[in-house]
Amino acid sequence: MPAFRVLGFPVRVKFGFIVFLATVIIWNPEIGWQFAIAITLFSLLHELGHAVAARRLGAEPEIALDFLAGSTRYTPPRPITPIERALVAVTGPVVEIIAGLVVLGVMGVNPFDVPRVFDSTVAGVVWIAGPAFGLLNLLPVLPLDGGHVLAGALESFWPRHGQGLAICFSAGVTGAFAVVAILEHRIRWLAPFALLLVALQIWPLLPRRFSVSKRSKTRGLGTENDVRVS
Repeated sequence: MPAFRVLGFPVRVKFGFIVFLATVIIWNPEIGWQFAIAITLFSLLHELGHAVAARRLGAEPEIALDFLAGSTRYTPPRPITPIERALVAVTGPVVEIIAGLVVLGVMGVNPFDVPRVFDSTVAGVVWIAGPAFGLLNLLPVLPLDGGHVLAGALESFWPRHGQGLAICFSAGVTGAFAVVAILEHRIRWLAPFALLLVALQIWPLLPRRFSVSKRSKTRGLGTENDVRVS
């Protein structure tokens, strides 16, 4: 879909995001449309957090809203440190969490009294799409933002192997959860999502992926400084 601009950043809504929102609405027709609106707004705020932080590094970020998640892509004009990349990654979920807390506060709802939050359908939707999803994104598992923070920390100590270690750790944790989900019938419905996440995590480690990445850089489709955060 054509891009529009928010705060000067180009934002592209991909077809996968429309499919995702339609799935949310169909899955729960009673509150699905409210949840879809909340996901759209908080996802955009999340990515704007990344984009503003990246712009402070001199980059010109681009935002995309896609299936299950959004992403912000930026190419800094200079090599950035792992700590700077981690700060860009953490800014998105922090903005999402704070925005959710502010909205709930304006509604007169105590966001820390979780059982009472769900006395209101709208408050419950805001709590899930804002603080809950923001906190989930801070888990130290790639490709979540917390995983990028972990990768940045590891690269500070092991510049050549930090990213690979973060990927292996993420795949190990997610794979273990997938096994537990398969064995535990109450959460078995989460197993396909966990397995999909494992596939996304190990994809960068595949030899073919590295060869494609090198060809892309040769053709000018990317640079070593090109960064994408969720």
